[in-house]
Amino acid sequence: MPRPQIHLTDTMLDAARDLILGDGSPRATMEAIAGASGAPTGSIYHRFGSRDELIAKLWMRAVYRSQASFLTALEEEDPQEAALAAAMSIIDFCEEYPADAHLLVSFRREDLIRSAPEGPLADELAGLNRPVAHAVVDLARRLYGTRRRAAVDRTLMAVFDLPYGAVRRYLIMGAKLPVGLRDDLARAVRAVLEQPDA
Repeated sequence: MPRPQIHLTDTMLDAARDLILGDGSPRATMEAIAGASGAPTGSIYHRFGSRDELIAKLWMRAVYRSQASFLTALEEEDPQEAALAAAMSIIDFCEEYPADAHLLVSFRREDLIRSAPEGPLADELAGLNRPVAHAVVDLARRLYGTRRRAAVDRTLMAVFDLPYGAVRRYLIMGAKLPVGLRDDLARAVRAVLEQPDA
């Protein structure tokens, strides 16, 4: 029977995230993460192998959290409502996981791919956005009856570019999202979706 994990992976990742956001990435050494999480340094190396792998997995956890609600929102039967729900899910993610949302605007996937060791981790990073990309193309088809580039671009603007553009500066500043942001975003999303000739 395997021994229970005394030091939870999420606790280690949370400590790393808080150090990165508070003191900057260079200060988030394995020793500092161990001190902040209460886990021995050896346990962290055993769990992740390297600092680069830990940071990559931290970033992927944030992406998977954001994708989960986004993809669930797209299951709405009416495509207009699905698009609006997907856009709103990004605000929901930012409010539920503000530190993860801040992290996502602090790193680029391409930088993590370059630093990740070759193998399953690099492959997972490379394919991380495929489910969302496929779902957005399908939503464009549902909205406009086509998968042409123009339809996909408009759909992306409505459900991804607008919401992340709306929240980005607040995330970078570490500020709470304004109360009226949700209503303003909903109006902007509807305006983009209702443009003719997608």
